[in-house]
Amino acid sequence: MSFKLPNNPTEFVDFVNKNKQINIDKKILDKLAKDRRVVEKALNSEEPVYGLNTGLGGNLAHRLDISEITDFQIKQIKGRAVATGKTLDENVCRGLLLSRIVSASKGGSGISIGTFNYLVEFWNSGLSSSIPEIGSIGAGDLTQNAHLALGLIGMGELWLNGEIISLSKQRNKSLPKPLKLEPKDALVLINHKGVSLSLTAFALAEARRLYVSQEVVVAASLEGYQANTSIFSSDINKGREESGQSKVAADIRLRLKGAKIQRRKIQDALSFRTISPVLGALLKAIERADLLWKEDLNASEDNPAIINGELMSTPNFHSVALALQLEALCLAISAAASASNQRIQKMMNPVLSDLPKYLSPVGGSSAGMVPIQKTAGALLARIRHAAIPMAFDPPPVSDAVEDIAPLTSEVAKKLIGQLKDFRLILAIEGMVSCQAIDLRDNPIKSESTKIFMDKLRERIPKLLEDRPLGLEINEVALVLDQLSQS
Repeated sequence: MSFKLPNNPTEFVDFVNKNKQINIDKKILDKLAKDRRVVEKALNSEEPVYGLNTGLGGNLAHRLDISEITDFQIKQIKGRAVATGKTLDENVCRGLLLSRIVSASKGGSGISIGTFNYLVEFWNSGLSSSIPEIGSIGAGDLTQNAHLALGLIGMGELWLNGEIISLSKQRNKSLPKPLKLEPKDALVLINHKGVSLSLTAFALAEARRLYVSQEVVVAASLEGYQANTSIFSSDINKGREESGQSKVAADIRLRLKGAKIQRRKIQDALSFRTISPVLGALLKAIERADLLWKEDLNASEDNPAIINGELMSTPNFHSVALALQLEALCLAISAAASASNQRIQKMMNPVLSDLPKYLSPVGGSSAGMVPIQKTAGALLARIRHAAIPMAFDPPPVSDAVEDIAPLTSEVAKKLIGQLKDFRLILAIEGMVSCQAIDLRDNPIKSESTKIFMDKLRERIPKLLEDRPLGLEINEVALVLDQLSQS
């Protein structure tokens, strides 16, 4: 292909969001044609090949007659399109299609040239199948992928420019003609990790962006609290590279450059003192998940797959490593959110911060910012709940042939929800830290914090008297979104 393959989740998401076009390189087609010849040879063999001349799952022992194989392609898709619930967002559905194109382009699937070209045409037309959100247990996203295939063969529903088109009710003349499947094509379309990989890409891209927001907010909190920043020295954090602690300390030192901070205590509360290890764990969790996602995207996930010129059964559809790492990321986010919540409270405590009670300039009966602690507490409870690992032992299915599964797509969806709450708790900490800085006597701020506060104060003013702050949380979140994307 003559387009730059996405090397990480952020590039993948950018490719989807910008609707970049795909052009096929002849070398790719030559490789796919070579693999396809292996499939055609197997069709004329007496040897059983899973999903090609046998049934699937519990029907593995059923041998298909050569005359049944073409009709079996449609049966595979219809019989497994059992996902339910509201549709996944259009960009996630587009990501599923892109994932299958990218992984198939690496070879090993045995896809027919006609079907591969059709996938590319479908992508370049701005189309994607509408995929219900519930159905996969992560052993390949079989049932949801079947809905991808339904859209390709002229059934089901399609996304196009933000709208859903029902193919059973209308067939726009501008849409591509329904795909005509060849042997093994149905299995190529349904037995892969596309849903999990698409959901995970969007989750990881957002996690990385929010990590930048976290750094911006932490720097502002350190300045608002006038914390002891010696904890970020290179000597203290030396030898902590693998945990991410050394890098975080260096990044925070850079963000604090230019600030004049008068440390008030020998040691601060742990939520301030352990910023480097807590954020280091978060950063490393993101990086490791990125690597596993990239491995899954760029290697054959098919079963069976063409390996060394033969069709061989594989376990490569089973994304347990990625699922476990996403769980680790959920836990790391929970730890970071807990520390954020504690810093919010510490900055409002006059005994600890040397600032007016609840950061209220007027005092007395003024609530100041203390009620927002309740909102932060509710968000933290939700974030912690999302950190509870999902069971890795769903009930066995298909006559207990498929007796374990990693639930990868469900973990990815859980992570996406958790990140929405994490974004808001960071916004609250950012709001509180800026109020704390405004209550100090002419503090000399870092460039990072000055930019943050200038943009924030364009949207919301310093708190001078009690006022509704709920909608302002969203305004702070939008400012952080802007800073993390610049």
